Amino acid sequence: MPQSHRARLLIAFLAVVLSSLALFMGLTLLQFGAYSRNARVQELRLRLKLLSSWVDPPSPQAKDALRGASAEWGAALLVYGGERQPRVYVSEGFAIPDADLARVKIILERELAFPRATTLTSEDLTLILQPMNIADQTTGLLAAAIPSGNLIAGWQHLLDAMIPAALFGLIISTVLAVWLARSIARPVTRLTVAANRMAQGIFDDPPLPASRDELGHLTRAFDAMRVQVRDAQQRQRDFLTNVSHDLKTPLAIVQGYASALADGAADTESARQRALTGIQRETERMTRLIGALLELARLEAGLTPFHPVALDLAELARQVIADLAPPTEGPRIVDALPPAFPTLQADPTQIERVLTNLLENALRFTPRDGVITVGGAVEPAGNIALWVQDAGPGIAPDALPHVFDRFYQADPARSTGRIGSGLGLTIAREIARRHGGDLTAASQPGQGARFTLTLPA
Repeated sequence: MPQSHRARLLIAFLAVVLSSLALFMGLTLLQFGAYSRNARVQELRLRLKLLSSWVDPPSPQAKDALRGASAEWGAALLVYGGERQPRVYVSEGFAIPDADLARVKIILERELAFPRATTLTSEDLTLILQPMNIADQTTGLLAAAIPSGNLIAGWQHLLDAMIPAALFGLIISTVLAVWLARSIARPVTRLTVAANRMAQGIFDDPPLPASRDELGHLTRAFDAMRVQVRDAQQRQRDFLTNVSHDLKTPLAIVQGYASALADGAADTESARQRALTGIQRETERMTRLIGALLELARLEAGLTPFHPVALDLAELARQVIADLAPPTEGPRIVDALPPAFPTLQADPTQIERVLTNLLENALRFTPRDGVITVGGAVEPAGNIALWVQDAGPGIAPDALPHVFDRFYQADPARSTGRIGSGLGLTIAREIARRHGGDLTAASQPGQGARFTLTLPA
C-alpha cells in the first residue's frame, strides 16, 4: 500500500471510477442484450407471420421463398402439418445440429396439437412458432430455429462503440482524480510541513490558508494550537528568566552575608546579627517564591484538592474586609456589597485567598487617604460578580494585558520597591477558573484599577 496520502487518494478515486465504469458497462450490456433479444424475436415473429400468410409448402416457389428467408434470417425454417401433410426443413441460414433436430421435432409434434404463436427456448436453441394454413385448410406450424446466442449478437457492435468512449471517460476521470487527490492532499501536505517546522522549534510561520470544509477547520485548529504552543514556550522562557532573576538577587544577598560571616568581615555582634537576619529574610523570600511556584503548578495540573460548599460570597468578603482593614491610619475600605448573594458552590478557603490577594494589592497601591471600594452584583446571565476598586495610579494600557502573567510586576508607577513574587494574581485567576469563573482587570491611568471576580451561581 502506498505511504503517500495523495497516492492513496488517487488509488481510491481510480478504484471508484473503474468500479463505476465496469458496473455501468455491465448493466448496460445486460439491458441491451435483453433488448436486442426481444427485438430480434419480435422481428422474426413478424416475418414468420407475414410469410405464413401466403406460403404454400408443396409448391416449388414456396420452397424457394423458405430457402431465401432462411439464408436471410440466419435461421432454420420448418413447416409441420398433420401426419398426411408435407413437412419441410430448410437450413440454408442455420443447420440444426443432429443431436438437437430430434428434440426440435418432438417439440413441434407436441405443439401441433394446439397450434399457437409462441417462443420456446430449448437449451441453446430458440424456437419461434407461427400457426399457418396448409393446402387442405388444416392448421400447421411454421417454425424458425435460431441459436439463442445469435439473438443478442448486436451487443457486440455496442461494445465496439463503448470501448473508445469508456477509454476516453477513463482518461478524463484519471485526470480529474489526479487533480482532486492533489487538491485534497495539499492542505495535509502543508500541515505536515508546518508540523515538522514546529518540531524544529519554528513557530513564526504565517497562518496556513484554510478552506471552509473539515480540512479548513483542522488547519485553523492547527494554527491556533501553534500560537498556543508558541505562547506557552514564550511563557516558559519568561518563567525561567524571571525565576532565575528573582532567585539571583536573594541568592546573591545570602552569598554576601555568608561570605562576610565566613571571612570574619562581620567581626562585631551587631554585624553578625545583621548578616544572620539578612540570610533568614532572603531564605524566607525564596521559600515563599518556591512555594508559590509549586502551588501554581499543582493548581494548573488539577492536583490541588477543592472542597466546595454552599457559600455566601458577600459574607465571606465582609470577613476578609474586617481582617485586612487598617486599624488606624491607611486607606479606607468601603463596603458596597449587597446584603447577600445567591448561594454558590465554592471552596471558601480558596476564594478567601483570592479576595485577600485582591485587597492586599489594593491596600499596597492606594494612598493613605484613598478609598478602596468592594462591591458586587448578580449579572443578567446569573453569574455573581465581585469587584475591588482601588484609588491608586492605575495600570498603563500596555501593561494591563499582562497583570495575570507569571512574575509580572506592576509598572513602576504602581511600584514602591519589591512587592512580592508576581504570582499572586496568577494563582488567584487560576483558582477562579477552577471554580468555573474568571478574574479580570480594568484600569485607566490615574483612576485606579478594578479587579472583578466572576463566579457561577
